[in-house]
Amino acid sequence: MPSVRSRWHMICRPFCRTMEIAWGIGGVSLGLDTLNLTAMQAVPEAKSGRQGMKQPGNLAIWVSGAWPLPLLAVVCWLLPASTSVRVVAAILAILLAPFPALLYGRHRHREQLAREAATREEIAQVRLQLDTVRYRTSRLREELQAADRQARLSHQLTLLGQFTAGFMHEFNNPLAIVAGRLEVLLDERKDDPELCADLAEMLKESRYMSNIASTLLQALRRERGGTVYEPSVPLTALEEAQKTQQHMAASHGVRLILEGAETPRVDVPEHVVGEVVRGLLSNAVDALEGRADATIWLCLEPYRTAGAKVVIRVEDNGPGAPESIREHLFEPFVSQSTGRERLGLGLFLAASLLDMYDGRIRYETREGGGASFVVELPPARFTRGQPYHWFAGGTTE
Repeated sequence: MPSVRSRWHMICRPFCRTMEIAWGIGGVSLGLDTLNLTAMQAVPEAKSGRQGMKQPGNLAIWVSGAWPLPLLAVVCWLLPASTSVRVVAAILAILLAPFPALLYGRHRHREQLAREAATREEIAQVRLQLDTVRYRTSRLREELQAADRQARLSHQLTLLGQFTAGFMHEFNNPLAIVAGRLEVLLDERKDDPELCADLAEMLKESRYMSNIASTLLQALRRERGGTVYEPSVPLTALEEAQKTQQHMAASHGVRLILEGAETPRVDVPEHVVGEVVRGLLSNAVDALEGRADATIWLCLEPYRTAGAKVVIRVEDNGPGAPESIREHLFEPFVSQSTGRERLGLGLFLAASLLDMYDGRIRYETREGGGASFVVELPPARFTRGQPYHWFAGGTTE
């Protein structure tokens, strides 16, 4: 029978081996924890110190691997001193020794994942706040720039209105003298039909200039038309505009095609419709200069629905308006031409004139290439002889 010393030595030898394996597994677990902690540098140390639980030291982790030793000693003392029994007991102790360290490592891993998720959420919130501040800053910058542009534009329009008012006053005086002299000549030379025809055309254009001058002044002042007028026939206005612009279009090698249709009268003065169409035709001729097979279509769409707008289209097969200025076409001082003679007021004045009489103008891209300006005019709301402004105190006689 072996002595107590040799028996104790046989019992402690597997204990020591078990401790070595447990400590090795614990060291691996600590190494993994160290790596995980290194990867979590984004977590603030102060917050981690406040929120994180107090972690046990390395010594406690190493000592936790020795928890099966008392059980192993009791088993070896009570059971027969058999080698197989001791081997099985040692294997069980080796397998169970790292269990506390593994549980602790799993707990630490879950805590680190939770901290990492919280940190990522905080980073996402900070980024969202930064994006919000950046967006609000850009919006404020755009609003400030828009306000600055609007202030400059208002100042320019004020100066333009003052200049136009003075110019129209000086312009109307000689124009009235010319118109009066033409009326006298018509009465004196009524025996000469050819001369009377020319004088009548000149008188007509003089009156047109006087009417459009006063209307343009109202448009620049953003005033509604308060004069009494007869509802106009759109087709007549288009024919007059084609007649006046035909020579200029032919001199630039541009074909001008008129496509008419039956429509009701519109509650817009004839000289306003004619001025808007003339301006659009002039712009189209300039855009088509030097192009082969240059064509302008002046179309009056058929009227099909009662109460709907009367639609006029001025289309061309030119390059069209640049995409960069399409949203600002009807603003003042916007032009694609670089010449000094182009101030960018034509479309603005056209839109202002139509706005006085509840009309609209918009730009569209023509199918097949080119530009298409759509003019919408309100139909006459009263019977013939009673214009739109009849209820405002005017007379139809």
